[in-house]
Order: sequence, then C-alpha cells, then structure tokens
Amino acid sequence: MEEEQSEFRHWDELLPDVLGLIFTNLSLQELLTIIPCVCKSWRKTVRDPHCWQDIDLDEWSCRWQPHQLDRMLRMLVRRSSGSLRNLHVSGLKNDSIFSFITEKGSLFNGNLDVKWHFLPFAFASAGSLQVLRLPHSKISDSIVEQTAPRLSTVTFLDLSYCPKIGAQAIEAIGKHCKLLATLCRNIYSPDSAGKVEPEDEANAIAATMPRLKHLELGFHLISTECVLNILSSCPQLEHLVIDGCPQVKLDRKFLKEKYPKLKIVGPHLVKARPDKRFIFGVQRSDGRRAKRVSTLGRTTP
Repeated sequence: MEEEQSEFRHWDELLPDVLGLIFTNLSLQELLTIIPCVCKSWRKTVRDPHCWQDIDLDEWSCRWQPHQLDRMLRMLVRRSSGSLRNLHVSGLKNDSIFSFITEKGSLFNGNLDVKWHFLPFAFASAGSLQVLRLPHSKISDSIVEQTAPRLSTVTFLDLSYCPKIGAQAIEAIGKHCKLLATLCRNIYSPDSAGKVEPEDEANAIAATMPRLKHLELGFHLISTECVLNILSSCPQLEHLVIDGCPQVKLDRKFLKEKYPKLKIVGPHLVKARPDKRFIFGVQRSDGRRAKRVSTLGRTTP
C-alpha cells in the first residue's frame, strides 16, 4: 500500500516549470484570483515570467476603466520580465502605456549593469515580443516612430481602428520591423475620409514591407493602382483584405494569372470584356486607349 502511494506526488511538489506550463492553459481571471490562493508553491509559481509570456486583456479592455486597464497591464508586463511574446489589449488611451510596453527593452540593449532586484521591473519585452495587437488605441505617430526600433522581433501587428496614426507610423514600422509578416490596419470610414492623403499609408506599406504575407486594409480610400502597387512590392503576399474600399476594382482573370496563390477578400472583382481596356487589371470604362504601366513606374502608350 505504501509503495503504491509513493508513486504519486502532491500537486505542490511538482516542479515549477511543469506547474507553469499547466497554468498557461488557464484563464487570466483564474491565474490572478484562484491559483495564488491554493498554496505558497502555486502562488510563487504563478508569478514566474513563464506564466506571462502570453497576455490577453482584450475581453477585459471593454469592462475596465482606463486607469484600471493601465495598472493591470503594467503589472502583468512587469511579471513577464522580458519573456513577453504575445500581447493583446484594446483601447490604450495614451502614448505613455505604449511607450512602457516597448522602451524598457532598451535597458538590456548594450547595458547589462542592472541590479538584480530591479530585473522584475526592467523588463525587456522588445527582445521577445512577436505578436502585438493594439486595436482601438489612441497612440500617435510620434510615439510609434520613437519606439519602432524596439519592435524589431514583431511578426504580427494589429493597429486597426487607431485613428491618431498614419503614414509616418506605418513607414517607421516598415523600416524597423523587418520580420513583419502580418499587418492589420483596418479603419472606420470616417477616419479614412478625414485623411489629407488617404493613400499614403498604403504607399508606405508597399515601400517598406516586402515580406508581408497577410495584409488587412479595410475601409481605406485607396485606388486600384495603389493596391496593384502593394501586390507588386510584396511578392510573398498570400491574403489581402480590402473590404469597404469602393474605389478598388480588380480584374479577376489578371489576378488569377499574375498572383495564383493570392486570396483577396474585398470589393469588386470584374471580368474582362473584349471591348474594354485594362491597366494591369484596372478596367477602363471609357473608349480611350489604355496606357500600360511598366514595372519601372513609367507609362507607355
């Protein structure tokens, strides 16, 4: 009987790494309110950085007041102590919290003179952060430009419905986030209408993000030529979402021949007709002779 009992171990005797792995399958509320109350061993383990590599506050974002969300986010990011890989939070209200997410990483970039007891507070999220989702956030172009160099490891970025950023922020991200494969930049129609140069963001994407595989540009007031510029500049693109872009009209046959692996979710895909002219897949409805756009940007009759 004693031999049979010795084959089993108590939960509080499990190795911290094993417990941490189990805890990653629990909800945020369970991690914060239930696990710490079980025993000292579990309370210590749940504070380990490995339990906070993935932080998802999206559901909590709409229920909490801004100051509560800010305080919770800062606490959890500190707990990650540089191991943060995936962060999802909606509705950041200012530049300060976005700066907090990124700027602390600079403490470990060439500066190792950091006291041990300050390490939990001097996290280096930028060294491991791969997925960053910040929809509906009120962050500015200037803060994105300042912090973009610290986001070099990000491969997935969601800045949808962030009304205060524009082409400057997108260009900075493209220049510094060379591993970026997915960009979500959907916007509301009123936000698009208020832009002085509505195509600047799309042009910045085409100029600085050649490795994109998934791109979302819902409700941008962009032209067909602008979309074709992105397609030619991002040869690895597999998914393109351009819902709500009424000015974009693409030739279905042209896309199938030129980009056979590309999947597009969006506006009008037109069929070519013998009596119509096309500019690289752009349908010409007038009777004039169409011009062909060369790959060097020149036009030829």
